[in-house]
Amino acid sequence: MNTQKRSGMEEVVDMELHCVRCGTRLYIPMAQADAVLASLERCGAAILVCTCGQAQLIWWKRQQQR
Repeated sequence: MNTQKRSGMEEVVDMELHCVRCGTRLYIPMAQADAVLASLERCGAAILVCTCGQAQLIWWKRQQQR
């Protein structure tokens, strides 16, 4: 994830993912980043919704410790 500031908009986090329906790059507002990370930490997954209405379930792949 990368933090960016887009012109005329609030600061956003680039999720480095694309919508499976329309191909748009997925960003989340910085204000919601903590909630997404908390969901990933607690459940191992989060739901992102694109502006086209497509909901996507994302999984957090953690490296296994040896």
